[in-house]
Amino acid sequence: MMTQPNTVPRTNGGRAAARLATYLRSEITEGRIPAGQFLRTERQLAADHGIARMTVRRALKTLESEGLVGAEPRHGYRVLARATDPDRGFPVAYVLGAPAGAKTWDGLHSGILNSFQRAADVRGWSVLAVNSGERAQAEVMEQLGAARVAGVALDTIDRELIDQVRRAGMPAVMVDAWLEDAPFDLILQDNYRGAYLAAQHLVERGHKRIAWMGSIGETGHSRERFAGAVAALIAAGLELPPEMRCRTGDADCREKAREMLGRADRPTGIIAPWRGISLALAAEAADQGLVLGRDLDIVGWCPEEDYEDYRRRAAEHGPVPPAVVWSIDHMARMGISRLSERRRDLYLPPIRLSVPTRLREG
Repeated sequence: MMTQPNTVPRTNGGRAAARLATYLRSEITEGRIPAGQFLRTERQLAADHGIARMTVRRALKTLESEGLVGAEPRHGYRVLARATDPDRGFPVAYVLGAPAGAKTWDGLHSGILNSFQRAADVRGWSVLAVNSGERAQAEVMEQLGAARVAGVALDTIDRELIDQVRRAGMPAVMVDAWLEDAPFDLILQDNYRGAYLAAQHLVERGHKRIAWMGSIGETGHSRERFAGAVAALIAAGLELPPEMRCRTGDADCREKAREMLGRADRPTGIIAPWRGISLALAAEAADQGLVLGRDLDIVGWCPEEDYEDYRRRAAEHGPVPPAVVWSIDHMARMGISRLSERRRDLYLPPIRLSVPTRLREG
């Protein structure tokens, strides 16, 4: 908590309020009182500076009208994000929470970071890349506070870190990561629609034995994609029975693909809504002598920006399977736009924005 020297002279109320407002404004804009922190109470400020509480209140109302502080019932006045204006050089942060053992800045997350930097450049903003990984939340918050970030894009489902960002009053959005009860705006791939389109494509190709290969309930993405696929099958009068659900991740997907394709009752159509899993499945199908488009249909998933690489790698094994695609660039632009909105009004109710998904033929 800030220690206030007695810097405001005893004088008439108007001049004293203006002097206190000037002093506090300087403390805020110079970072000595960071965004998210509460000012000392009216009673404390009045005692510190030897002035009446009404005079203090007048100074605080001046700062509130400038957007530097906001009044919160029963708590006092909190320093708002405008004190760290990105137009004045303060960065916005992209915070990645890589799971244990994962490569931190993989192709997808490096792509999101690069797109964020491009979207921020358009506004003249800078971006601070933060890997939260297995670091203590307090350490991450200390880094964000020291950098005086103007806003935070959270690509993590670390509940404690999310809650600390919320309590600190930082403008924030969640990007490509989410929790059902998230307190911030969500910018996500349209997982439900993408998987719906994938299943619908297989139905239109005449398939009856359709399988799922990938995660199911481990993440928000998997839950939504699975729901979209099941919904499309139900709409067509079909089901996704337990024996057609292959729960797998990147590490063991090739082995799981071998087992699935080696079954006597193997599926003829497979929804594999993860890039690595769909490519592993295409490679295993080729090894078993199955021709995509004739013996088996697969629908994969990848960012629009990575599609040419996906197509090249899939073509090494034969015909290229279709894929659900979405734009990293659109996600980044939407994230920067929502951070700008959040800076103007921190207390808007959180909303969800979906980056459109579409089916791209191989």
